[in-house]
Amino acid sequence: MKRLLPAVALIGLGLVAACSNPVPEGESALDISGAYIVMPAGGQGIASGGLVVKVRGTDEMLTGVTTDAADSVELHTMAMDNGVMRMRQVESFPVTEKAPLVLERGGNHLMLFGFDKSLAVGDSADLVLTFSDGQGKEQMMVTKAEIIGQAD
Repeated sequence: MKRLLPAVALIGLGLVAACSNPVPEGESALDISGAYIVMPAGGQGIASGGLVVKVRGTDEMLTGVTTDAADSVELHTMAMDNGVMRMRQVESFPVTEKAPLVLERGGNHLMLFGFDKSLAVGDSADLVLTFSDGQGKEQMMVTKAEIIGQAD
């Protein structure tokens, strides 16, 4: 688990382990795992991705994601409506101790537009995730996403 400092930009800063340490009042400790990006079919420029986010302490909202692997990243919901898949962009996803955030195929997920066609299955890309505690305090976290194939 990675402990986040109460700073706006944490890119490049060392993160302190906090697996068993108590989280100070009003702060949170985030753990991001299993990040992946599904390689687009047929050289298309739109990819999807997923990951799992767990939090200890203050509830957080995932409010944005950026990556050098695509021009833009959107947060999307997915639901079946009378046998038709409906995807919708949302502004954020909540993350609580009782309800970790799971982004995956067939459910809520990331959509990457303008995907970098020079990437291949087996490569990885950094995802920069922005979280907000809902009271103006933001924190950023970087994780590696593996580029996987359509059938993986």
